[in-house]
Amino acid sequence: MVVQQQLADVGIALDVRSYEFATFYADISRGVFQMAPSRWIGGNEAPDIFRYSFAKASFPPHGANRGFYENPQIDQLLTDAASTSDRPRQQADYDNVQKTLAKDMPTINLWYMDTVLVHSRRLQNLHLSPSGNYDFLRDATLKE
Repeated sequence: MVVQQQLADVGIALDVRSYEFATFYADISRGVFQMAPSRWIGGNEAPDIFRYSFAKASFPPHGANRGFYENPQIDQLLTDAASTSDRPRQQADYDNVQKTLAKDMPTINLWYMDTVLVHSRRLQNLHLSPSGNYDFLRDATLKE
């Protein structure tokens, strides 16, 4: 495994264990792991994903802060952003959340999946969602 070798190169021994999905998901949902692969689908559609993934109040089983990351500054920024309808203020709060998470690195993103669509010119009215879902097909039309 590439990650195992890269960690070994810096002196960290990694014991890779593979479980069937139900056991893996139960463990990851409870935060019973030291390191685990995971990915979000649709996590970039709304900034509330930050609260669900990184707020102290979102420790399992109340959310997906499975690494038990705790930072009072993040909690306050998320509370401030959620308590106002002032879009520039929300944006500033979420910008600061992202900067703090980038500095603290409670997770390491190994990749980010990009949504790519290859289609015939006959298929029209396509508006891809950054979430990677297929909702865009609802409005798609086929030119005769």
